[in-house]
Amino acid sequence: MYKCFIIDDESHAIETLKKYATDSAQLEVVSSSQNPLEAVKYINERKDIDITFLDIDMPEMSGLDVADLIYKNTAIIFTTGHAGYAVQGFEKNISDFLLKPISFEKFLKSVTKVINKIEEQKPQSTPKNESYFFVNPGIKGKMLKVNYDDVEYIEGLNNYIVIHTPQNNHIIYLTMKEIEAGLPTLNFIRIHKSYIINIDKVTMMEGNKIMIDKMILPIGSSFKDQLLKKVNSNVIKTHR
Repeated sequence: MYKCFIIDDESHAIETLKKYATDSAQLEVVSSSQNPLEAVKYINERKDIDITFLDIDMPEMSGLDVADLIYKNTAIIFTTGHAGYAVQGFEKNISDFLLKPISFEKFLKSVTKVINKIEEQKPQSTPKNESYFFVNPGIKGKMLKVNYDDVEYIEGLNNYIVIHTPQNNHIIYLTMKEIEAGLPTLNFIRIHKSYIINIDKVTMMEGNKIMIDKMILPIGSSFKDQLLKKVNSNVIKTHR
């Protein structure tokens, strides 16, 4: 999940973006503000806000000025009802520009684009040396060893996850966010708000579905680009 912040002087605009963020299943709205100065202080002190949705036309302080103060600590997506700001916006250190009224489709496209940029700028994570991990199966003092190679996919069920292996299915008191943070990104990728897969176990992919053994899993629209990027890096293509 990517942390985001919303700065807009209109409360209804903030609520719309909050709903879109929740529906995208990729964003966590850490906070929002109608006061640009308070927002600048918050973002620059935390330094962990991945994306900031920033309105340009605000009475107290222009979003163009706010961008100059926060761009080092967050990726910025400008949101405005005035197309004329586009040129000025892209002269700033911003990642994208959304023109109001903002549809969910345009929002999702913009977020996916910015997340891809964020991922490209991250240093490549080194694979974990271990071939296994331990989890608590819900019994105090007990730890369950799971081999990475045995995991076919992981399913999210509210505050629990189910680790699916050929031998057993393990129900563990963890969130999807928590298990995702502990998995090596070389082999595991989230394809849906409720599913993380071991890419080595995939037998087929078609449209918005992926097959592992005989199980067919859905691919969420907001996760598809990242999945395709990983899949395409291993496609053998003809040069004829």
